[in-house]
Amino acid sequence: MAIANRAHSGPQIAWRPAVALLLAAPALAGCRALPPQPDAGTREGLWQVQRALDRSEHLVALDILDSLAASSYPVVHYLRGRVLSDLFRFDEAASAYEAALESDPRYRNVSYQLGNNAFYVGQNRMALRHYGQEARHLRRLRTRQDSAAKGAVLRQMGRVYARLGVSDSAEVAYRQSLAFAGASAETWAWLAQLKEIDGEFEQALEHAQRALESAPSNAEYHLLVGTLLLRTGAIEAAERYLMRAAAELPWSASAHYNLGRCLLQLGRSEEAAPFLAATDSLQELASNIVLARFAVRRNPDLVGDWLVLASLYRQSGQTKEAAEAFAIARQLNN
Repeated sequence: MAIANRAHSGPQIAWRPAVALLLAAPALAGCRALPPQPDAGTREGLWQVQRALDRSEHLVALDILDSLAASSYPVVHYLRGRVLSDLFRFDEAASAYEAALESDPRYRNVSYQLGNNAFYVGQNRMALRHYGQEARHLRRLRTRQDSAAKGAVLRQMGRVYARLGVSDSAEVAYRQSLAFAGASAETWAWLAQLKEIDGEFEQALEHAQRALESAPSNAEYHLLVGTLLLRTGAIEAAERYLMRAAAELPWSASAHYNLGRCLLQLGRSEEAAPFLAATDSLQELASNIVLARFAVRRNPDLVGDWLVLASLYRQSGQTKEAAEAFAIARQLNN
């Protein structure tokens, strides 16, 4: 069974925009020349947006941003795009991002977010174009934050190339990403997955261990390391990683299946049986969550679809995601 590939997960509804950062440090939001700064009324509205999102009130935040949408301030349109993306309203989000670019053609992070949305809906070539545009905006910037942003763009480009099956381009993008400040544990994990797909298991294990060293509490990296140890014949070493992964990722079919295989190969068939038996139902649950997310994307205003998604998240043990989806359903029902 292949390791769950988080490269296909797309944006999550649990995002919180850093309104304080966008207001207090405008140079981080635009490129070189500062964009026009919001007036006092708009600034107060944006603080209200932050407070609404802190309470998971996405639709309240969107109402406030809609009331400010006639402004020429790119930050308003940018934040509106982010909230719409969280609600899976990607076409509307794209329009909001385009409005931000009309106000300031070099506004930071807009092309990157357009790329994320395109990636999420499977428009891979479009995603590459948007990421490339963001990379061009960043090319001549020199601060540490700019370096981290360049690394993030390259990391996302690597994900697209991996999805397209162009593994050499994906590896180049990942390795270039690692050269920048703020190198991500995720990059090492995605590089490990790429090497696993190519059958280079020893290299994959080295990269997975780098990811786990960078983020030792991440259960998915424990799963990645454990699975690769299993693949390379280090059965006893794999057990503790897979045990932790199965305990912390109760919805993961991959964690249960690989732990079951590990225990079976250690001659502990009775212990292995429940983990192997759970695999099919967990796979079915994961498939149902994917279908529910697609339903929400098609009909983002239907309370019932959000409730189904929330219920499936809760059933899988993903309590944070379930709470977010329930909150959106509750707001739609008001």
